[in-house]
Amino acid sequence: MATYREQLKYAVHEILNDVIEQGFHHLINHPQQSDDLNRIIKDATDELNYQLLKIDSHSFQKDSQELADHYAKISKDAQRKSLELLSRLQKIQQIDILRLRRV
Repeated sequence: MATYREQLKYAVHEILNDVIEQGFHHLINHPQQSDDLNRIIKDATDELNYQLLKIDSHSFQKDSQELADHYAKISKDAQRKSLELLSRLQKIQQIDILRLRRV
């Protein structure tokens, strides 16, 4: 049976990896935006590594409320950052759509 810690690691990995994958996909199709897209991919990768390290960086007792709060904060922070990065990516995608309409 997976522990909450393992489930959280999986969830953090999934939501931030989604940003990374979308960034790479857009980069392949729109290399003219490489600087901005590479920055988003790097930020998502850095955030993923940071949040995964944070999961085990604590001194709380197993099954304590403090540990539950620690994990909840990580979950919330990872979701917030993912949405922020996806918003940045979406702005780049919209610029490309507008540019294509003009052509």
